[in-house]
Amino acid sequence: MRVVVITGAPGVGKTRLSQQLAARYVVPTAAMDCDPVVYPWAGEPELYELTASTVRAALPVYRDWGARVVVISGVVLAGRVYDRFRTVFDELRVDSVYYGLRAGPDALAARITGDPGGEHFIEGRLAERHLDAEVPDVPGIRLVDTTHLPLKEATDAVASLELATLGPRWIAAPV
Repeated sequence: MRVVVITGAPGVGKTRLSQQLAARYVVPTAAMDCDPVVYPWAGEPELYELTASTVRAALPVYRDWGARVVVISGVVLAGRVYDRFRTVFDELRVDSVYYGLRAGPDALAARITGDPGGEHFIEGRLAERHLDAEVPDVPGIRLVDTTHLPLKEATDAVASLELATLGPRWIAAPV
């Protein structure tokens, strides 16, 4: 099983890109969004453990279902959830790769304010834009700057990297 983690600051497009990326694989694939597990945005060890426990419980179920790839989206950063995920992936013996989506502060603000969800939802996400600076600190991260990319092109960029690693038996070439 391969786990593809899509990380980045709130508003960068992780969830939508993950859904579109999952549809590109030609092997059985599942998608999982971890951000709702930690809403509202409180970075506390207990929430990191909850997120890791959720992934630990889900991956064997996806494996039993036949998934060869699980695409996980969420704010997964070093010194936080990343460290717990690393332990889970090692315990479950899954191959993992991390893609870090980045965007400039103005692009993040525009995306966040353009999303539905109410004032509290928008304010919470805007307050976390500084997390974009931590994305490069994730060990082994493959960075994708989405500042000027529409969703399809950002998805194409990640899909191209996956294709170069896995080949066409795993994922279709971007069209």
